[in-house]
Amino acid sequence: MIGQRGLVSYDVHGLVFQCLDLIEYAQIDLCLPICLNLMETREQLNSGVFKFERLARKKGGRQKVDYALFSPPSTIILDSRTPFSNGNRSIPGLLDSLVHYSVTHELLHADDYVGGDRLLKRTTEHIFRDHPDELHNGMAVIEGNGGCDCIPNKTDLARLWAMQYVDTVAHYRAFVALRHRGLPMLDLIWTRLGDDILSPNLLTYLERHRGIREIFDIVTRRAGEYCLIEALKECQSFSERNAYAYAV
Repeated sequence: MIGQRGLVSYDVHGLVFQCLDLIEYAQIDLCLPICLNLMETREQLNSGVFKFERLARKKGGRQKVDYALFSPPSTIILDSRTPFSNGNRSIPGLLDSLVHYSVTHELLHADDYVGGDRLLKRTTEHIFRDHPDELHNGMAVIEGNGGCDCIPNKTDLARLWAMQYVDTVAHYRAFVALRHRGLPMLDLIWTRLGDDILSPNLLTYLERHRGIREIFDIVTRRAGEYCLIEALKECQSFSERNAYAYAV
């Protein structure tokens, strides 16, 4: 349990390998490719750097439970700031679960890095190849608002959208692993991620319609065929069907 004394780097080291064990347990028990490069990732982190320090927060950041950071090739940093108000500290297990969730999420980014960022590369290619109209419209919006130095062209925009998809998938994989473990307060943490149009909850919504194995097939074997654009369209389609069935 995370106590009031705070943490030190050695504690982060222990959390990292505890979370790796949780991922491995879920992966074996569920027979799902949650962590495609688990052994290599574990080996990489055996000589990793682990820190407990204040992380810079982006104003208006999309995700509200990102309290850890993976920095290639093998650094894991846990945010030293208190993530919740004193009132929420009284909820048993919440802070402990949030820390485990945050570390697990970053471990899955580390696993992607060890695997050569395959999903990121293939998704970027997919967006640039199969969604030219969306890219054109997206750039028109950016340019119409004065432009953005970090997104000068469609290639950079495609990569940004791909990065958002990869992060969504990492959140989903972390959720599946920790849901299987029965992590306390996981539903509350997941709900905190659900107030944005591009929230990771898109994938649990699709899971209810497609099934968990098909979702993992989409993000592993079929990498490069799907992104958040397809996910949003599918969610909208399922919502419309549900609304029609209810009306009838």
